[in-house]
Amino acid sequence: MDTAQPADESSFDLVVIGGGPGGYGAALYATSAGLRVAVVEMDIIGGTCLNRGCIPAKAFLETAAVHRHVAHAADFGIESTPPTVNFAVSQMRKQKLVDGIVKSLSGFMKSKKITIFNGIGSLGADRTVTVQLADGGTTTITGTNVLLAAGSVPRTIPGFEVGGPIMTSDEVLMLDRVPARMAVIGGGAIGCEFASAFADLGSQVTILEGLPKILPGLDIDVANAVVRSFKKKNIDIVTGVKVLGHTPNDQGGTTVHFGGDADVT
Repeated sequence: MDTAQPADESSFDLVVIGGGPGGYGAALYATSAGLRVAVVEMDIIGGTCLNRGCIPAKAFLETAAVHRHVAHAADFGIESTPPTVNFAVSQMRKQKLVDGIVKSLSGFMKSKKITIFNGIGSLGADRTVTVQLADGGTTTITGTNVLLAAGSVPRTIPGFEVGGPIMTSDEVLMLDRVPARMAVIGGGAIGCEFASAFADLGSQVTILEGLPKILPGLDIDVANAVVRSFKKKNIDIVTGVKVLGHTPNDQGGTTVHFGGDADVT
């Protein structure tokens, strides 16, 4: 990521803490209005959406769609051997796409004279922001206005500490193989995306949802259409249940307990 900044630049019209879609979007709007802008980002420009969310997830969905089409090629009169998944290659393709967009975005921001600080920003008095730089140094900048766009992290469930078979969307996007079985806790948009993709890639997927139906924010007819599609993919959907805990096994997986005495491994 481009992190160079002139040593004499410490005062800006706008300092944005967070380089995700909200942060870099605001920075671009501000610089187009003639303001001097700095963005402080602790990780990689683009935020969760670009690096660990929307973009890589859509890349996986495309991989899954290609696998699904090839697997059903005979339905179209095209003879082929059953497809296999080289997930390492899929991961490399995903990362290449992400890296290319990050490079383009960083270059575009630089061309708009936006100063990027790679580090952790902390608010101080009188609109000052102290930046603990990634290289170990520290610098202090001042903004006439300071915008907080720090983003968020995936929510976890008590008793389901991340590690090993317990993953958030961040860890799922870094898998090096397609799991034989997967339990997705939560039947919202993100959960359904991953369920669909991994089912297409060969996983046996179970969705556990606490509400009476999956995709509760959508119209019932739309949600029902997704349910019908998932049934064709052999995705098990269990609604109206409470997840109680899990028990790791010797094979590197875990058994998730829900409802009364029901469980899924």
